[in-house]
Amino acid sequence: MYIGIDLGGTNLKAGVIDKDGNLIFQQSQATHASKGLDYVLNSLKRTISTILEKYPAIKSIGVGIPGIIENEGTVKISPNLPEWIDIPLGKFLQNLFSLPCIVDNDANVAAIAELELGAGKLANNFLYVTLGTGVGGAIILDRKIFKGEAMGAGEIGHMIIDFNAPLNSKMPFRTGVLEEYVGRNQITALGTQLIKQFPDSLLHKYGRPDPYFVSEAAQQNDPAAIEIFKQIGYTLGIGLTSALNFLDLRLVIVGGGISLAHPLLLDTALETIRERALPTIASTAQIVKAFFTKDAGIVGAALLGKSIL
Repeated sequence: MYIGIDLGGTNLKAGVIDKDGNLIFQQSQATHASKGLDYVLNSLKRTISTILEKYPAIKSIGVGIPGIIENEGTVKISPNLPEWIDIPLGKFLQNLFSLPCIVDNDANVAAIAELELGAGKLANNFLYVTLGTGVGGAIILDRKIFKGEAMGAGEIGHMIIDFNAPLNSKMPFRTGVLEEYVGRNQITALGTQLIKQFPDSLLHKYGRPDPYFVSEAAQQNDPAAIEIFKQIGYTLGIGLTSALNFLDLRLVIVGGGISLAHPLLLDTALETIRERALPTIASTAQIVKAFFTKDAGIVGAALLGKSIL
């Protein structure tokens, strides 16, 4: 059996898989990232200790975490986790529990779940994209993760799609990037502005037009909801088109909570790819929903841990 940890800025999820990749145990709790590094590390320690008491035959620990992760499991930076700069998480856990431990970027980890057991198990090459609070990505080439020179490859959320955007003085690297236009909060912000043009929209009855409510309204052919997803889908499609053109890939596997939204979102993204991508890519491009959604991080992290034995 193998422990998988999905450590995010909002939730700390943990689980155990058996030798066949079946998820036999899982739990989730708030991360409380704002309480700082020591608080989160102690929560992680308690979580793993509790699992080891329940499953003493655990053979390895795998962890997925947002940010740039070096090979030895050092978290160089994790934007959603304050104080996480040059933190040797892999060594910390290995010394603490005397078990093989590996740490990787959360999108890479989710991509592993899709590669081994999910929508990519028959594919050799694909782009994995996760849509949620932010936009993450991983590149699978010849059934292996391409990590780049500094282990940061696949960050499609940081692809610049608007070079005219006003410079973000605090975080200039976030200026005009895809994540600033298609994340959960950005969809809500667009909806808040756009429904002003649709006084009869169903979305007015909600406190805020978040993706769940937009999806619900789109299911009822609400014109505002349809316009929101068309605009977001087009923007996503532009980002995906650039990535596919650059990498010469044709398959995109999309996970994360927003992947479960009304089909119009991903359909519009695919239409955009078919219209804007190189002809050699456009005709055969595919967008496929991930097999794993909520559990991808846990399963992928556990599989990653299993792979180092």
